[in-house]
Amino acid sequence: MEFFIVPQSGGTLATLEAANRETARYGLTLTREEMAALAESRVRALRDTGRVELGEGILPRLIEAFCDSPHLHQADYAETLGTLQEIFYRWKNEAGDRTPDDELLPLLRRAFDRAGGGVGYLAGFSLAETVRLLREEDGRG
Repeated sequence: MEFFIVPQSGGTLATLEAANRETARYGLTLTREEMAALAESRVRALRDTGRVELGEGILPRLIEAFCDSPHLHQADYAETLGTLQEIFYRWKNEAGDRTPDDELLPLLRRAFDRAGGGVGYLAGFSLAETVRLLREEDGRG
């Protein structure tokens, strides 16, 4: 028998509403429907990766880390956040929880910007492949 902790979406929605006030200056906002969809996407991503997470989750920190990216656009903002969230949880699993979020988030942001905002492209790479590619681009690989 499998058990999953289902995060409460109410706190997530309130947190995303607060984030909206900050990201509006970058021309990025989420509708209530998009917020609800992202909360559901979080539950799905956690279930798919077998992760358990307490509290507000990674979304607020993703928003903070990515809101000033020149590759993030209102037209696909919510969808991009959902995909970044999925990639983050997958990479977190690949790292075996040995890599703190504070190290993983800048790496994800750097890879996102290097991919020109192509989350579909980025989603095709493992954490190890991404680190290797970034090192090669930096001339350290």
